[in-house]
Amino acid sequence: MEKERIEKIYEILNRVSPVDYDCGKLCNQRCCTYDGKDYSNDDLIIYLLPGEEKMFESSKSFEVKHFDIKEINYPHSWKEGVYTVKCLNPPKCERQIRPIQCRTFPLIPHIDKSNHFYLIFDESEYPYECPLIKENISLNEDFINETYKVWRLLLKNKLVYDLVDMDSRKRENSKIEYRIIR
Repeated sequence: MEKERIEKIYEILNRVSPVDYDCGKLCNQRCCTYDGKDYSNDDLIIYLLPGEEKMFESSKSFEVKHFDIKEINYPHSWKEGVYTVKCLNPPKCERQIRPIQCRTFPLIPHIDKSNHFYLIFDESEYPYECPLIKENISLNEDFINETYKVWRLLLKNKLVYDLVDMDSRKRENSKIEYRIIR
């Protein structure tokens, strides 16, 4: 994706928030600063969407790494590999360039076998629990709507579509339950 399109998506998501307050206060910013028995902040990375690595080229707050597709379980269409980003000073990141998947959390896209698109709670296995998910806290409607629109736009990119489809098939094949938000 072009940098301009990603900047537009960042701009849209900057205007909305999952709740009307800093949700990090519920859990002491657990998703940014986890230090636990089996994981530490060094383990907390975010996988970037295609082209998103361009947003971090001049940042001193994030470390970007590239993985060859042979090193990671991603769709074969991702021939150029996958980029990840790690915040170097959590939770004090450059919020204006935090990744799309941070901005849309706790929601993720899901495509069912009939090719219908939904937003669901991200109930993936993490070394911490998100109170928004665990306590089923109501999310702002504008956040849900804008996140839905952004993911619909992102799914027009074949690489993003292939990744979301792969993740969706994994959920369905392993019979992982998920809660549809929209």
